[in-house]
Amino acid sequence: MSFFSNQFTIKKTKPRKYVSRSPLKLPADEMARELGPQYGDIDVRIADKKIAFDREDGDWNTEGAESLGGGASSASAQKLGKQVTILQEENNMLKLKVDVLLNLVAESIAELSSTQK
Repeated sequence: MSFFSNQFTIKKTKPRKYVSRSPLKLPADEMARELGPQYGDIDVRIADKKIAFDREDGDWNTEGAESLGGGASSASAQKLGKQVTILQEENNMLKLKVDVLLNLVAESIAELSSTQK
């Protein structure tokens, strides 16, 4: 037993094994050989629409998008559009009534002020 030996020397560790995170548990070169560089088409569902990514153009293709909700979404959109127009007409009518009432109040105040002088 030596009193002068260094207790704090760093021991060399073995190199770590590469661990794949793929669910297929294949090595990278074998996965590339099996699957190839091209993977499946990219499609996304947003609300009730399905759109696909066009690899040649590099942007999203909505022309071939299929509606997942069917005709229900267009019918509900038409119903909402009708409700919007009805509410806008009602709002315009109420604004007109307020203007008429303000004019009546202004006339009555003008008549009162003219009669008091």
